[in-house]
Amino acid sequence: MRCPGQDPRYWNEEAIFEVPCPHCGYLVEFFKDDVSRKCPNCHARLVNPKMDFGCALYCQYAELCLGELPKEVLQERAELLKERLTQTIRDYLPAELYQEIRNKARELDEQARAKGTSPGLKLLLLYFYFLPTQAKEEVIQKARIPEQVIQEIELKLKNLPCGLTPEALFNTLNKN
Repeated sequence: MRCPGQDPRYWNEEAIFEVPCPHCGYLVEFFKDDVSRKCPNCHARLVNPKMDFGCALYCQYAELCLGELPKEVLQERAELLKERLTQTIRDYLPAELYQEIRNKARELDEQARAKGTSPGLKLLLLYFYFLPTQAKEEVIQKARIPEQVIQEIELKLKNLPCGLTPEALFNTLNKN
């Protein structure tokens, strides 16, 4: 069985599209399931800007289905998840608390970049720690967080002490 998102039988007219090459401006044709394509004009490798690699983060068959994902695609996917998460969480927290959390999230991100890693789970814990239970469910749905990631977040949240400030939580996360 093929993944329905990759099976041409389920495609519509938006499954084939053109994108201008960011290097030379030449129009490059993409199919919905193309991970990347070479520009016929300048031969630069372009990543499919419309492909959603969300399933690749948790699907055991992702490599078989999509092949090896370019590093920039995985980075772009992580940035997209962070952006969706921050926009969604803003609606559920008081402005001052949200700003404190965003500042600590930026620090986590900077530390991870300096180490050449991703803030990953620490970033999610920083956000989810302060959300009420009902809001967590809504954020999970709106941000489309994979089930396996949710389970790991819930497990880690249970081990954190109650009543921490963003600063204290940041320090706790950095000890681990």
